[in-house]
Amino acid sequence: MRIVGFILLAWLGNVTAAVFQAPWSAGWRFEGDKLSCQLSQTIPHLGQAVFSQAAGEPLAFYLQLNSATEVAEASVQIHPAPWQHRVLPSRRFPAGSLTTQSEGQQVGVRGPVAEQMLAALFAGSFPTFIYRRPWRGAVDEFQVAVSAVRFWDVYDRYQACRAQLPPYGIRDFQNLRFYFREHQIQLPDDDTTKLRHLARLLQRLGKGQVVVNNVTQKLGGKESQFWFRKRFQQIKQRLRQAGLKPDQVTTKPTGLSPRIDLFLFGPEGLRLYHYGRHQRDLTWNQKRRLQLLARYLTEYFTGSLIVNGYSDGARWRSERTNRAMSKRWAEKVRDYLASQGVDPARMQIRAWGSRHRVASNLTKAGQAKNRRVLIQLVADAKQPAAS
Repeated sequence: MRIVGFILLAWLGNVTAAVFQAPWSAGWRFEGDKLSCQLSQTIPHLGQAVFSQAAGEPLAFYLQLNSATEVAEASVQIHPAPWQHRVLPSRRFPAGSLTTQSEGQQVGVRGPVAEQMLAALFAGSFPTFIYRRPWRGAVDEFQVAVSAVRFWDVYDRYQACRAQLPPYGIRDFQNLRFYFREHQIQLPDDDTTKLRHLARLLQRLGKGQVVVNNVTQKLGGKESQFWFRKRFQQIKQRLRQAGLKPDQVTTKPTGLSPRIDLFLFGPEGLRLYHYGRHQRDLTWNQKRRLQLLARYLTEYFTGSLIVNGYSDGARWRSERTNRAMSKRWAEKVRDYLASQGVDPARMQIRAWGSRHRVASNLTKAGQAKNRRVLIQLVADAKQPAAS
């Protein structure tokens, strides 16, 4: 009769434990490619024990449980093999993650603890997962022993696979954001290095596409699109110089996989706000643009702001009234930015009234252009200079 695994009930002090273990005939399955390496062992009726490492990430050791199993608390411990006499178990290491996958709950550890478990298997020991369920029953805890039998058959292949993994993976570049100063085109050296690493990764894969996106595309208007096109050409040139093909760098995805999205974020198109003669508050569109600007100011820009208010200088209105109107609208913009997390201490108000007009006040169209709030960004020494 072939043994497919075994379950024992053990009484450990005041704790009743159910012990699971793979059969002696169980082996290890190796899978690997240019970006990931995996070893797995099946535990009958329970799930799989897995060592997994992806490019740019630490080694992970986890127990993928069947969907019927729920876990509330888990740890991992090195147990001696049955033939290792007079050897005591190691201390317990808390599981660093308890995540629910579509096929069941996953209990695991990463980094140095996972490396210890791999070394323990190489030495012939049995790493053991220990977990409790959310409810109390006849069994207090479950122990799942991972067998070292035939581990050496795949160990060298697995380590060779890990050794060839690049130090960065797809996740390191996905949704990467590049920030630009106003009217800046050239990338800083750090960002250029990231692009070079990305190109090398896709060359290693022999496939993939970089899709470059404009964060302010829908709200920044023509000015935003103008500077985005210039910056995109710089990024495309850098990636082409690093070895990518023309169709691998685009603003319009064509279905190539893997797809890496990059996002360019500059302040153009977010600094100027016109207001109507009878307008009392910011419009929904103006608030959305200011929300984007606030993100830029809190995530990247470290300098100060001058919020300049201007009025239209209508003939029936005194200059004192014009100045009050321009101040009121500058304050509305400042206060909304403050509500979005921008420090008020960074912002200075300047009310110009009808001075510094940009169009004639003799027409309604000209007056509409003159009624505006213009935000000036004043960089400090911490900010990299624009190229």
